[in-house]
Amino acid sequence: MKYCLGLITLLFLMSACATPPYLYYGNSSHSYYKAVKKQDTKSVAHYKASLEEVFVKSAKLGKPVPPGLYCDYALLLLAEDKQSEAKVYFLKEQKTWSESAGYMDFLMQRYGIKD
Repeated sequence: MKYCLGLITLLFLMSACATPPYLYYGNSSHSYYKAVKKQDTKSVAHYKASLEEVFVKSAKLGKPVPPGLYCDYALLLLAEDKQSEAKVYFLKEQKTWSESAGYMDFLMQRYGIKD
């Protein structure tokens, strides 16, 4: 009886430590925090590079990019006056996360991006 109870406890503890697979790949929150806090060109460039890395690794893993990252990237492109490239990323956000469609339409209208 003691052996069964110990085995059950061990199995329970082992199953509690298992991590579930993530829905999507990517975490750029640390570089985002630095970019917002410092607001200098170096930290913003680092954030932009971290987003690009997330896009590449997500594609390799076959997982979607986390919500909002395509939009953030599009806004960074708009700051560099690259409207046509920004539109591509607004549309990617809209396609990947359909619930963002209204907001992406609003942002494209707000920044004068034509269809």
